[in-house]
Amino acid sequence: MKAKNQHIVFLTPGFARSENDSTVIPALQVYLKSIKQALPNSKMTLLSFQFPFTKKPYKWNGISVIPLHGKNKRIYKLWTWKKALRKLKTMHHHHPITTIHSFWIGECAMIGTKFSTKYNIQHIVTAMGQDASLGNSYAKRLQNTNATLVSLSKNHQELITKNYQLKSKCIPWDIDTSSFPELQENTIDILGVGSINRVKNYTSFIKIISKLTQEFPNLKVSIIGEGEERNKINKQIKEAALENTISLLGELPRAEVLQKMAQAKLFLHTSSYESFGFVFSEALYSGMQIVSNNVGIATAMAEWEICTTETEIITACSTRIRNTKNKKKRVLLNAKNACVSSYLDLYHE
Repeated sequence: MKAKNQHIVFLTPGFARSENDSTVIPALQVYLKSIKQALPNSKMTLLSFQFPFTKKPYKWNGISVIPLHGKNKRIYKLWTWKKALRKLKTMHHHHPITTIHSFWIGECAMIGTKFSTKYNIQHIVTAMGQDASLGNSYAKRLQNTNATLVSLSKNHQELITKNYQLKSKCIPWDIDTSSFPELQENTIDILGVGSINRVKNYTSFIKIISKLTQEFPNLKVSIIGEGEERNKINKQIKEAALENTISLLGELPRAEVLQKMAQAKLFLHTSSYESFGFVFSEALYSGMQIVSNNVGIATAMAEWEICTTETEIITACSTRIRNTKNKKKRVLLNAKNACVSSYLDLYHE
């Protein structure tokens, strides 16, 4: 298959509103920019099932984006699926689709499987998050289909196999190293980054910080993110009298997130689940130390301590805060462009 004849169609529940929207699924944005650079002459189209909330097609870094405007509403589900199939049929007629690449084991994978099976088109499905957990009816539909399934980490791969007996190829995400600012002097002792929800487990994060302030009363902590548990976490911070210790910074553009990482010593991640954990790779390349649970791409190394209890996390954080000898250095978790190279191999199979 010659690259110039390729027409790759990406299916995703949501996507960035424009090239200036850096907060929506950063890992996917980094990947799509890289794959477009690797295949500049290939036609690429992206169908976004639910958001952004617009019906107007637009260009994103050379990729044609067609929003289906499902608006995350159940009543529009069937209509959105039918619209997706009509769009795929029309596109395939005008410029034959060579590969469908669906993200998440969900509605996109279902539509991608249905269309690719009918027209004998290569179909790749990248599992992206909690779609690997039990209770996903879409996962069962992938069994005995033509889809090539991709997981993001060893932990992710094992969970998919355990829960659904589905084999997958493990392809970790790349990061865009050119987007990182220079390493800076630490002005933040501990940084947390991620949606403020139940899975990210910020309740535990606040408890750990409260314990650490007994040893380090002048600790400087920041949390970047928004979510349904923000009010709950804010209340917990006040009850623990940590208003002068912890700053809730809300959602920030990616450039500002990376700037904060460059200014921070320790990345504390109390999440109970990650399929990959893009922030792990970003934190390491920002010169940070990491303390986390064994989730996603967690890798024991000098810069990363993996724990199983809050007590272990407190001890690990304390040890690393006290250690002032370690100089900041960038750590690239995966070989540069390894992700794109692996997907190029799949696209050309």
